[in-house]
Amino acid sequence: MTEKNEYVGCIHIHTIYSDGSGTYEEIISKGQEAGLDFLMFSDHMTLQPKRDGYGGWYDNIFVSVGYEINDREDKHHYLAFGLEAELPSELSHEEYIKKVKELGGLGIAAHPFEERDIKNSLPGYPPASWGNLDYEGIEVIEIWNMMSHWMEKTTIRNKYWNIVHPRSFSTFPKKQLLKWWDRVNLKRKVTGIGSIDAHAVKIKILGIFEKSVFDYKIMFKSLRTHLVIDEMIKPGMDRDEVEGKIFQAIKNGHCFVSNYRRGDARGFRFWAESDGKTYNMGETVSSGTANIRAILPQRGTCRLIRNGEVYYKNELKELNLEVPAGVYRLEVEKDGRGWIYTNHIRIQSK
Repeated sequence: MTEKNEYVGCIHIHTIYSDGSGTYEEIISKGQEAGLDFLMFSDHMTLQPKRDGYGGWYDNIFVSVGYEINDREDKHHYLAFGLEAELPSELSHEEYIKKVKELGGLGIAAHPFEERDIKNSLPGYPPASWGNLDYEGIEVIEIWNMMSHWMEKTTIRNKYWNIVHPRSFSTFPKKQLLKWWDRVNLKRKVTGIGSIDAHAVKIKILGIFEKSVFDYKIMFKSLRTHLVIDEMIKPGMDRDEVEGKIFQAIKNGHCFVSNYRRGDARGFRFWAESDGKTYNMGETVSSGTANIRAILPQRGTCRLIRNGEVYYKNELKELNLEVPAGVYRLEVEKDGRGWIYTNHIRIQSK
């Protein structure tokens, strides 16, 4: 499994084409400085950046241009990639989820369990929730959205602290969301990714000092999605081919989420071995039993989740554990905070 290729990127980025503050050029430059391999942009309700020529390779970083869809009530936000034109704005969320799939695109349910303390939260930023997520068409969800998490933790009382120390609250994904994710994966595969939902909105502190809430540079050092695949992606490769590899890796669940604030997770691997074969995240073992393996770049507190419950917990740098049939994923904590979250591996009973 260590011979597989790893590509690290940030998903869900807004620019001046909607409600972000940065240009494509500025944001791509910061992505390059952060050492990322790919960026996935999703401005609200527009693919104009794509028509303006953005997307593809920028030296050693690949850019994919999609857009964020919402319904007429500004609910059910859905990231759509791989489309050539916007869908009709009057579609319901069931309709645009279905349409993105029919067109061969990649669809991601954004901030699915978003909520706010209405009395104490920042005014003007209501939650954009999903309500019922049990829609068969949903194949990929954000299991951790940085900006949404920040908004949920920020109130009128602590807003100045959170603006100045934006990553200090980034502890764990929502338990409610992880429970739903584990439950639905007992029936069907739903991939989990991490997203930054970057806007870099500029606000004034005490009416005097201007400060960006989560500058792009900071966001690129927060939640990342790591693709672990057989295929190689190199600068200069055909745009459609590269997008196809990225989209398919995400759909297949060949990826994990990391919180860079807790450490660089490059080199982490999680897989299963059975009958001389190896199985990546998102894959299924049919032999009834397997060894679950993991290699960490640094020691961490590992929790192996089986069918939604903690099956094994220990602090380690390598894991090799024989396990029975079940649906498994791995969580890793570092310094008492969430660091790595894998997608599921299924081990079927004989």
